[in-house]
Amino acid sequence: MSTLIKVPTKTSAADLLSENSIPAHHFSAAELLKMEKEIMGIYVHGHPLSLYRNRLAALKRPGQILAQSYHIEQLRAGQPVLIAGLLIQVRRQFTKHHQIMAFLLLEDEAGLFEAIAFPETFRHHFSLLVKEALLLIKGKIDDKTGEEKIIVQEIKQLTSYP
Repeated sequence: MSTLIKVPTKTSAADLLSENSIPAHHFSAAELLKMEKEIMGIYVHGHPLSLYRNRLAALKRPGQILAQSYHIEQLRAGQPVLIAGLLIQVRRQFTKHHQIMAFLLLEDEAGLFEAIAFPETFRHHFSLLVKEALLLIKGKIDDKTGEEKIIVQEIKQLTSYP
C-alpha cells in the first residue's frame, strides 16, 4: 500500500523564504564587529571598545583620568592616566642592558596612541600583548621626546571585566 504525499503545485519565492523556513542566527555586537573587520578590514558600525565604555567609567579612581587618545597631548608629564585600546602592534627592543622592552601601538575610537612598557613591566605583562587584544593600561604621561606617550605601569585585559 502506498501513501500519497500532497505536493503543492505552485511554490513562490515568498513561500520558500518565509520567516519560519530559514533558521536565523543572531550575532552579538562583538561578533558583528569582528566579522566587519575580517571582511572589510575596518570597523564600520562601531569599535570594540565602545562595548566597554560604561564598564570603563566604573573603573576610574579619584585623581586618575580615564583618557582617550585625543586627550593625551593635553595632559601634563607625570600625570596618572587610565586608557583602553585595541592592540595594533608590539615592537620589541633591547635596552642597553640587554633586556627586552616594548613599544605598543594601540587604537581607540578616536585614534592611535603609543605606550611604552619598560623591561620589568614587559616581563610581567608580556602574555597579554597579543594582536587585537582589548587592553586597559594604567600609566603616566611622558613627554621627554616631544611626543606624549604613556609609560605603562600595569596592563589588564579589558575582556576580563564583567
